[in-house]
Amino acid sequence: MTPVPNPEKLKLTIDGVIVEVDKGTTVLQAAGGMGIDVPRYCYHPGLTIAGNCRICLVEIEKMPKLATSCTTLAADGMVVRTTGPKVEDGRRAVMEFLLANHPLDCPICDQAGECRLQEYSFQHGSGTSRFEEEKIKGYKNKQVGPHVVLDTERCIVCTRCVRFTQEITGTGELGVFQRGAMSYIDIFPGTQLDNAYSGNTVDICPVGALTLEEFRFKKRVWELRDVSSVCGSCARGCNVHLGTANEKIWRLTPRENQQVNKWWMCDEGRLSYQALDNTPRLKEARMRGEAASHGPAAPAGIPWPRALEVLAGKLKEARPGAVVIMASASLTLEDLYVARLLAGVLNSAEIIVPETTRGVDDNLLIRADKTPNAYGARLLGLKIDAGNRRRAEALTHAATGKVDVLMILGSDALPPGAVEALDAARSNAFIMVFSPFDDAVTRSADLALPGAAYGEFDGTWVNFQGRAQRVRRAVAPPAVALEGWRMLAELMKSMDHPGGPWSASEGVLEEIARNVAGLEGLSVKTMGATGLQVGT
Repeated sequence: MTPVPNPEKLKLTIDGVIVEVDKGTTVLQAAGGMGIDVPRYCYHPGLTIAGNCRICLVEIEKMPKLATSCTTLAADGMVVRTTGPKVEDGRRAVMEFLLANHPLDCPICDQAGECRLQEYSFQHGSGTSRFEEEKIKGYKNKQVGPHVVLDTERCIVCTRCVRFTQEITGTGELGVFQRGAMSYIDIFPGTQLDNAYSGNTVDICPVGALTLEEFRFKKRVWELRDVSSVCGSCARGCNVHLGTANEKIWRLTPRENQQVNKWWMCDEGRLSYQALDNTPRLKEARMRGEAASHGPAAPAGIPWPRALEVLAGKLKEARPGAVVIMASASLTLEDLYVARLLAGVLNSAEIIVPETTRGVDDNLLIRADKTPNAYGARLLGLKIDAGNRRRAEALTHAATGKVDVLMILGSDALPPGAVEALDAARSNAFIMVFSPFDDAVTRSADLALPGAAYGEFDGTWVNFQGRAQRVRRAVAPPAVALEGWRMLAELMKSMDHPGGPWSASEGVLEEIARNVAGLEGLSVKTMGATGLQVGT
């Protein structure tokens, strides 16, 4: 039986290899599917095709001139050559035009090391210039928004940034002004590039024309080690690269995941790492008086074993139903699972997972839920405290003697404004706070235990879509800070309970996959680089 041709498929030959592609595929996309890296500046898979940089030239049989592969649709029987003397001459000529007015400032340009103009000048340029006229001058270091700096002399007018503000954010702050060789990119008069996603224009700029104010001149990119992780600023869970060096996070950049954030991320998430530098860290366990009294004595540092011993003693002495655990939904799946185990060890302990919302969901990425793991908490059988009414009741009960021990897990489990309520609760209840930061909440506690902050732990978060993703440790936590699950496991051991045989978060995750409905088969391997859909 003769097979019926698929009208939605077509075959063409690229560099001597026959390839089948979908109808509507461009030559550039077809070549990319074969692993052929055709140079490009203006093309971006998330934006409309402009075809204005001309560096993606290829030779197509029966066509009189070289064709831009990003704008040319593949056709049945087409024969394409992505290399050869004619192609190389064409790209060399394009590079000569692009570099004619470009400043030779690679040594001081922040884009050096990840600049496509720099890379392609080596791969496709001539190494010399015939341009002897004076170069066209442009804006230098122009602040076009709170986070973005523009250098028009470096711009090659690929229009990626313009299309991003028109097509993705719909804010349209950028445009192309003048014509021909005098064309330049700029903000429209009276506007600022201040949309919630402005940093993406820096990511997609193929040269050094747009740079991020917060990263400028901080670190050379070849000094950074990129760690694949997940942003924890909201329930979206954008995939990111943590750029690290010298045990410090220097920048966050988006990592492509078509199921979650595509190629983008918001500015709030991009700059979330700054809290690690701008907020004092809790670097030791601290307690109010060695006897753990409720007096006015200032908190003093104590060893971890002593801190856990005191906390274990308080939990053993607590009345049935008089222990409350406030656990942030920013904790990992592993942390919350072990917290649930601890509640089972205690007699009728309650776990409250506060709701942490701000603003509204937008139509791109941002979620009002500012915790990355509320969905995961629900899968573990924990309820989100809508409106935080139960949290307020628990603080009131602690102040009136109905709660013996109040455990606060996570820096955002209580808002800063709750310090007065916490101080009142401390008169009758023992308050323990587990947090990375030395702030008003930890200073109000009877016992403050240092935790690992974002970027300092491995674990699992489940975003609002039900996609489990792996958040990774990129830098070491300071001093004696611990991950949440490890602290809780050690606490259970101090209470003469086995506490689990885990040596790493992966062991906790394996136990979760065995015991929790909806999370069967979940593992570091099954999550891979882009996550795994879980739940029902």
